[in-house]
Amino acid sequence: MATILQQRKLDKAFHHLDVNRNGYVEEQDLTALGVRLLANFGVGHDDPRARKIADGFGTFWTALATALDADGDRRLSPAEYRDGMLAGFGGPDGGFDQHFRPGAMAVLELADTDGDGYVSRDEFATMQRAFGTVPDESDYAFDQLDLDGDGRLSLDEMIEAVREFYVGADDNAVGTWFFGRV
Repeated sequence: MATILQQRKLDKAFHHLDVNRNGYVEEQDLTALGVRLLANFGVGHDDPRARKIADGFGTFWTALATALDADGDRRLSPAEYRDGMLAGFGGPDGGFDQHFRPGAMAVLELADTDGDGYVSRDEFATMQRAFGTVPDESDYAFDQLDLDGDGRLSLDEMIEAVREFYVGADDNAVGTWFFGRV
């Protein structure tokens, strides 16, 4: 059973994934999110990073549809997403690393525009904008994640924060605030 905070995080995540705002997450939503990310970073479709985004999001969509699409209509309602997400991806063997991590890492590596292994506040804001996060919430999220105050986030720190946001149950974990206040 998900906590109230987990439900709020999953609802926020659903909103990010429902790019066309039709009330369902569908494969084309993930494609549109990928296109938006690439456009925000000025990356063309022939760039190898675009292929990583497409492959990672494709893997993620296949896993989502397989694990969460209870009625088989190739789209996820908010209830299907919320009710199935933790069962499909939570826990040590819940599929996060196999199905979710490749897409998440592709996004984080795309955000690391200079390839130094870190994401700056500006790079983070560009990534967040693609997900529909407003600037105030993006700034709040960055401040929560930047524990040492050095103005940058390592990709390793960020992938753990992503994991915590999507499948974690610890209300005090830093990753809870990955997309701002919940």
